[in-house]
Amino acid sequence: MFNSVQKWIDYLDGGCNVLGVTFDLFHKELILSVKVSELNKVTQHEIRFMNMASLYYNGGEGNDRFEELIQEEMNWQIFECSYHPNGIGDLKNVLLEEFDSNANFLFNINGMLLAIESKNVCFDSQEFICSV
Repeated sequence: MFNSVQKWIDYLDGGCNVLGVTFDLFHKELILSVKVSELNKVTQHEIRFMNMASLYYNGGEGNDRFEELIQEEMNWQIFECSYHPNGIGDLKNVLLEEFDSNANFLFNINGMLLAIESKNVCFDSQEFICSV
């Protein structure tokens, strides 16, 4: 559909609903199933982050991050997403110095953050190399 990661991200950043999230620890994969509504057309897509090096999740700001969520009562949307070919910079903690990451994808889903460092990404069946 698009010939670059950035064009796909720009397309998704225009607004889409998140239908599902699947994380496979053993295959280092995260899959986002999304639905994009444009005029009179609704299209579903699968975004597969493959060979992930790191995944950071934050449930929201302040005490909101502890709020219990009921999936069926929410309209899950990607409010913002971005691609950073060189990564956003090192994310590390002095207590865990041997573990660092340099996320190259950021997603704001209903005020929650997903920061993903992935070597490859596949939009539907179109695969791209995106490692930093």
